[in-house]
Amino acid sequence: MNLIEDARDLFLPAACASCRSARAAGGGVWRGLCPDCAAELADLRPRLATPLHEAPPTVAAGPYSGVLAEALNEYKERSRRELAPAVGALLGRALAVLAPEVPGAVLVPVPPTAAALRARGFDHVAAACAGLGDLRRCLRARPRPDSVGLTPAQREDAARRSLRATRAAAALAASGRPAILVDDVVTTGATLGAAARVLRDAGVEVPAAVVAAAA
Repeated sequence: MNLIEDARDLFLPAACASCRSARAAGGGVWRGLCPDCAAELADLRPRLATPLHEAPPTVAAGPYSGVLAEALNEYKERSRRELAPAVGALLGRALAVLAPEVPGAVLVPVPPTAAALRARGFDHVAAACAGLGDLRRCLRARPRPDSVGLTPAQREDAARRSLRATRAAAALAASGRPAILVDDVVTTGATLGAAARVLRDAGVEVPAAVVAAAA
């Protein structure tokens, strides 16, 4: 966060990204949230998600509901970038559950499409991963159709076609280090499953994934 943004928050404080009825706190990990909403997020405990579509074992920081859902929507869809540390803290807790079981793993964020990146102005998953570990951009997203109205099989096929491995994936495969996928929300697991398959086809082991929330 730069000085201009700090000054803006000081003189024009934003509403809490979750409840929107109270002023957001001015700093710290839970910046962008009021004390009550921040406390609710701080009380969340990681849990094993149960996604479909052959996604790797996935640990979620919490359920996609209430304060967490509202905060993620504000972060992702309304570019509330000040929430990146809060989302990162939640991902870090989920990662702490897996890290001892996957020594030497690198983090591979699920990338946004070019259209989503233009609309949001930043890669929200990669931004939240800052400081969590060795980050590798091993995937690139192609244009993807809206999943509304698609059958589960069609969603899985669309997810698979929307991702491709980058040169970084080949370098990671050569190193022999495993990858932990990172995303914001998991629902059916189609995207995580597709990402895992693309990386495995490139020779990268993908033993697990972490997400901020599980729907």
